[in-house]
Amino acid sequence: MEHFDWGQYALFAVLLCVLVVVEHFWPRRKMSGGAWGRRRVNLLLYGVGGLLMWWVAEPVQTAAVRMGASLGWAGLAGAALPDILKIVIGVLLVDVIQYALHRASHAIPLLWRMHQVHHADAAFDVTTSVRHHPLEVMALAALTLMLCAALGLPLVSLLLYAVLQLVHTAFCHANVAIPLPWDRALRWVMVTPDMHRVHHSERMDEGNSNFGMIFPWWDRLLRTYCAQPALGHQDMHLGLANDSARPDGFWRAVCQPFGKLS
Repeated sequence: MEHFDWGQYALFAVLLCVLVVVEHFWPRRKMSGGAWGRRRVNLLLYGVGGLLMWWVAEPVQTAAVRMGASLGWAGLAGAALPDILKIVIGVLLVDVIQYALHRASHAIPLLWRMHQVHHADAAFDVTTSVRHHPLEVMALAALTLMLCAALGLPLVSLLLYAVLQLVHTAFCHANVAIPLPWDRALRWVMVTPDMHRVHHSERMDEGNSNFGMIFPWWDRLLRTYCAQPALGHQDMHLGLANDSARPDGFWRAVCQPFGKLS
C-alpha cells in the first residue's frame, strides 16, 4: 500500500504538470491576474492534507478493517458473483458514496465549514482539485473507508477507484477547452470540466448541483443535474458569493472553517 500511495502522488504530479500546460495553451476561460499565488495556496493545502493523511492513514484503515470484521458478514466481497462483476459494482458503490458525502458536505453545516474552503477559490483550474481543508481530507477519507467496510467492498475496487478518482478529479477541474460536441458525448459517461464548473458557481441553485465525482448518472437520477450556468461559462461568477469568505492566503484558508459561515 505504501508504494501504491507514493505511486499515486507521482502520477498526480505528472498529470498536474501536463494539465497546467494544456490550460495555458487551450483555456476554457481567461485566467485573471495572481493565478500563481492562488495556485501556491492550493498546492500548500494539498501538501499539508497529504502529510496528515500519511500520519493517520494506517489507524483509519485498521479501524475500517476491524469494523468490517465486527459486522460478521462478508458483504459484496463474499457475494456469489463473478469477481469482475463484484469489482465493477464495488467501483460504482464507492462513487455513490462519494456523491452522497459530497452532497452532505453542502447540506450539513459542520461539513460545509470545511468544504467551503474548496469553493472559496474564485477561479477554476487543475489546482482547484486539490484545494481542500486538511480536516476535510481526513474526515471524508475516514467516512468513506468506514462505509466501504460496512458494505464489504472488495479491496481491488477501492484501489481501482482511487486511481480513477485521482486522474478524473484533476481532469474535471481543469480549465481546458473541450469541443462542445465532445463535452455532450462525454457527459453520458463521466463528469466533464464544464459540468463540474457549474457546481463551483457562486449562485446557490447552481452550486448545489452536479455533485457527481466521476460518473454523472447519480445527478441525473436524483435530480441534482444542471446542464449549463445561467450566465454561460465565460460570464459566470465562481467561488462564494460572500467576498469576505474568500481567503486569499494559506493561513486564512486553514482558519476559514472556524470563522463565520458564508
